[in-house]
Formats: sequence, C-alpha cells, structure tokens
Amino acid sequence: MAAKALFPTFFDEKTKVWSGLTLRKLFDKDCSVGERIYHSVKNYPTNVVQTSHIDGRVVTFGDVHSWATRLALYLKSEGLTHKDVIGIIGNASTYTSSLVVGCFFNTTPFHAVAYTYMKEPDVIRELYETTKPKIMFCDGKDYEIMKEITKEWNPKYVTLTGRVEGVPYIEDLLKPHPMERFIQPVPLATDGNQVAAILCSSGTSGKPKSVAISHRHLNKVEAIGNCTDVVLTSATLDWMTGLMLMMLCFFYGSSQVIFDEPFNGDRFVSMIEKYKVTIIVMAPWQGFEVYTSPLANEQSLASVRMSIVVGGWLSSKILQKGQDLMKKAKIVFAYGATETGTIALNIDQSLPSSVGKLPPGVRIKIIDDEGKALGHNEVGQILIDIGVTWQGYVANPKDTAATFRDGWIDLGDLGYFDNDNNLYLVDRKKDVLKYKSKDFWPNEIEQIIAELPEVENVCIVGVRNTNYTDAAGALVIKKPGVEISKEKIIEHVAKRVVVEYKQLNAGVQFVDTLPMNNNGKVVRNLARKLFESLMENQES
Repeated sequence: MAAKALFPTFFDEKTKVWSGLTLRKLFDKDCSVGERIYHSVKNYPTNVVQTSHIDGRVVTFGDVHSWATRLALYLKSEGLTHKDVIGIIGNASTYTSSLVVGCFFNTTPFHAVAYTYMKEPDVIRELYETTKPKIMFCDGKDYEIMKEITKEWNPKYVTLTGRVEGVPYIEDLLKPHPMERFIQPVPLATDGNQVAAILCSSGTSGKPKSVAISHRHLNKVEAIGNCTDVVLTSATLDWMTGLMLMMLCFFYGSSQVIFDEPFNGDRFVSMIEKYKVTIIVMAPWQGFEVYTSPLANEQSLASVRMSIVVGGWLSSKILQKGQDLMKKAKIVFAYGATETGTIALNIDQSLPSSVGKLPPGVRIKIIDDEGKALGHNEVGQILIDIGVTWQGYVANPKDTAATFRDGWIDLGDLGYFDNDNNLYLVDRKKDVLKYKSKDFWPNEIEQIIAELPEVENVCIVGVRNTNYTDAAGALVIKKPGVEISKEKIIEHVAKRVVVEYKQLNAGVQFVDTLPMNNNGKVVRNLARKLFESLMENQES
C-alpha cells in the first residue's frame, strides 16, 4: 500500500531524478516579497497577525502596514538600498516582524543572527563581518556588548527593547509620516534572485555561515495555513523555519503567538490551550517534552490540526503518543535546511524512519562517489534542486562552490528512495564513522538505543582510537525518575546489530543535556569532546 503523503513524488527512469509537483506560478517570478506582503496587509487590516505572550499585546495587519512603512521610510532616509544590509539580533519582541517587513518594502536585506550566540561574541563578530550592516537592531541590554563586537565598522544602532541614553529606540521611528499614505514597496533592482535575507546555517558540522536567501526563494512558501490558523513555535527569525512561518502569516493571513522565554514543554502546552493554537512547529526534543508533558491531554491540545517536527527524528512510540493526544491532527516530519528550505515531508507514521516525499518545486538525485546517478534503494549522496537559483554563503566563495555544484545543492547528507519514492536519510556524509575500516552511521545506532523506554535522548559519537579509528560511544539522557544501566544499553545494541564495528566499543556515558545549537540540533563535534572528557575523568 502506498504511503500517506501531503504531495506525490515522481521518478524519472531516464534521468534518475525524483521530483515533487511543478511549483505553481501565482505571481511574477520577479515580484518582491515586499510587494506580496503589501497587498496582504492591505487585504486583512483588522485581522490579528501577532499576539505576544510576553505582554499580551495584539498586533493587526493594519498595524504592521503602518509600522513597516514608517521603518522603510527611515531606512530610505538613511540612504539604505538593496546594496546595503541591516543587522537584527534579539529576543522575540513586538516590532521585529514589522522591521522585517520594512526591510522587504525597501528591498534592504536583513542579516539575522541567533540571540543564543550572545554567549559567543566571536561567532557574532565573524558572522556580521561578512555583511557589515549599516544599522544594527538589538535589545537595549545588549547594546554595549554589540557595540564592542561591531566596533571595526561602527554601525548605527537602534534598540528593539529597552531604551539606552543617546540611542534611538524603535518606537521613535514609528511616528506618523506625512508621506506614508503614498508609499508603495520599492521594486526589485535586478530580478527575483536579489537577496532578501541573510540567515545562519545550522553549525552542526562547523562554524555557522551566513546564508543568502533570495526573494524568489521566500516566495515559494506553500500555504500550509490560512487566515483561521494560529501558529506557535520557538523557531526564531535567524532560522529558515522561523522566517518561513513569518512569511506564512503575511502571505496567507495566519496569526502567530510570540514568546521570549526558554522553551519549556509544560509552558508550550499551556500556550497552545490559551491561544487555541492550530499549527505547532518544534525540534525533536521539544516534541518529546510536549507529547510527554503532564499537561498534555486531548482537551489542552484539542485545537491543534498540524504538529510539525523539524531537524531530527522522534521514536515511533513518542509519535504515537502525540497522535493519541491529537487524534484529528496531522503529525509531520520535515527535512530541510537554511540553505534549501523544506526538502521533504512525512505524515505516514508507518514509516517513522523516512523523511517522506518532496514538496512542489523540489528535485533530488542520489549519486555515488564517482558521480553516477543511482536508482531506488541505493544509498548515495543527496543532491537537491530547490527550483530557484541558490545565492550561496555571503563572502565565502570556497564553501559556496563546495556546496553548489552544477545547479545542485550538496548538504553532505546520505540517503536513498524506496520503491514508493519515500526518501530516507542514512546520515550526514561527514558524520560517517569508521571502525576497523568499516563505515557506520551514528543515526542507525541512535534509533536502536531510542527504542529503550528508559532513554529520553541519545547521541552517538566516534571516539578517536589509535587502533581502530572511531569507536562508537553513546551519550545518553535518562528519562526522569527511571534507572537503566550502561550494560543494558550495550547489550541492547549488541542484540540488534551483530557486527562488531557497530557495537558500543567506547561504552556509554550518562549526561543531563546534549550540546545543541540554537535550532535544537545536536552538535556532534562538541558531543564527542564531552564524551571524551567524561572518559578521561573516569580514568583519572
């Protein structure tokens, strides 16, 4: 029986290319994001686009229209055009979305950096050195730190929250302007490939990079929601998921609930119930917290019609628990990246290890190490065509050339399609480990360990071994209030995979948390260092 799917995927036997449906052309390919949003906000002036869990403030599309127009006029008065960049770094706040729309109206790209990097100023500096924003928007409490970070090019500053003496506050820029009624979005200077936004790559395999996103790329956002939907996520503006959900609201009239507190499963469930949220988007660890929260029940989650998990996998047991709580909702696994947006979607829980089928406008081919195109059930490197020209990494031609080859994006993932055209990820090529000259993938062992009911989360690392190269070690988080021995985990893996090179030859270490990036993805090189330090402590 064919798998359930949101969209069909087709395979061309001659070219050995898989593809989703042809992307619908609802507007000119050189239409700016600002022009699309301009017409949307004028059509829904009284509809709520944003509700703040921070202070209860409600923002309408009409509010955004006025504020974004005034902010666009401010950028224009400062001489900024499509050739300049503004920087945005801060917690979720009332005016951030209007600032983004103001940038779109003026066709001035914004460079958003994750607020969690405030603990790593060198990372912020390296990211912003690629674009050198003319104006920086940040929270008032971070002004002095940011001013020091950006002193090399000395940009102007505006605070998003909190006033600082001598520094403009964003509300100062929102006073009525005599020309605002006559202002329309600036047309694109070139074409739809013009850069609209600059976001951060995930940083799972190294330092994060500045990813350029075009107007044409953002205009691809599919209508998974409508004007009756309420969206809730912790995904921030710097993450492609966060920006795409913001576009969903402005393109199709949905509303979003914003909050600035660290993610907490119980609090998230409470917000779902309070605001009658219909679409939730979470990282896997967040999905686990929500589905296992003591507050999660059919009543508190009754409003949800779609639950999307992005950036990893959840055990089939937890997925089933989520489905039992939300019987009318679709639970969706999404595979994607900042560079590409959504690559595949899976709604079929009978295929928990698949990332599903391709959305409209996406094509994929699988190649071997010699570049030969492969067919069904053959594992190889995944190459992606997103239907628009990828704009690359800013000021980083080397990594751009390595990632974008002959029109295909190579994210370093390995995978295959089954006979029903469902895509499976084996692992990242750069995450492949080798033990006694045999390759193995961490993800396979992680899924086996996750079968154990006492295990909340797990990460497999390759411990450098002078004799055998990468010995598999497991960092394991136990579920609260339960006990499990290292020996039981090792024995469970031994029963499920009989080959020696896939055994937990480096053993097991219990931890309270795993090192994750701001998007909830495990950073494997940091996980390996943590495992090795725990081993050293035990041996000393």
